[in-house]
Amino acid sequence: MTALRSLLTLLGRIGVGIILIAHGWQKLMTWGIPATTENFGKMGIPFPHVAAWYATIVELAGGILLILGIALPLVGLAVAIDMAGAILFVHLPHGLFAPEGFELPLAVGAATLAMSFNAGTWSVDHGLFGRRKNRRRADDEPDTQQYQQGDSY
Repeated sequence: MTALRSLLTLLGRIGVGIILIAHGWQKLMTWGIPATTENFGKMGIPFPHVAAWYATIVELAGGILLILGIALPLVGLAVAIDMAGAILFVHLPHGLFAPEGFELPLAVGAATLAMSFNAGTWSVDHGLFGRRKNRRRADDEPDTQQYQQGDSY
């Protein structure tokens, strides 16, 4: 089950990561930061230049990091903040349903947050930190074979 769960989580990270990368790429390369800033200003987003850079970097780099499984808790929080801003400042007045509603940013933010704190074993984070955590857990557990019956831990 662990392998299947890790595979499905990886597929989810790839799918959401692709969406994030596409939107970040669009802001950076298709529209450009000046046009993104101008559009954010027209939508009433506070500090549009800062917001444009934040959204672009979080979506582009966050999508890549999500797919690779690197710094996932930070990525999850950054994307959740980005998507909350998109919902509050842009999509909320249009209701839930696409094309202008908030269903896509809600799904992307929630999925990224969930996967960032449960990435499965097929992630760089797990490779770097999962083994340490498992080793610490093993070190913290008492060796029951060294105790005689009636001894206390």
